[in-house]
Amino acid sequence: MGQEYKFIEEITPLKENITIKIRIIRLWKPSSFDIPNEDGSIEKVFLDEEGSKTQASVKKTLLKRFANLLEEGQLSIITKFGVDQSTGNYKPTQHPYKINFFFTTSVQ
Repeated sequence: MGQEYKFIEEITPLKENITIKIRIIRLWKPSSFDIPNEDGSIEKVFLDEEGSKTQASVKKTLLKRFANLLEEGQLSIITKFGVDQSTGNYKPTQHPYKINFFFTTSVQ
């Protein structure tokens, strides 16, 4: 039996243990506020097979774990991530939620 993937439109903070299949269509590394020459996070925009998009973030403390696993244009299967409200002045997508990577997040 194959893996069941959810679409971006189906993700909410209330759902747990879901798996999504996405393409990274945009990836950037904003600098750290306290050390301008150092990456502060990895920000991405994910696109799924239905054409839905959402933002995803890797915090500074997890950069070493995920830096080599994420490339723009890459197709990935992501599991064990968090979902939270998309807030702030800069929102690269219209989706109300964004994905947060945890230490336990898996990228295939």
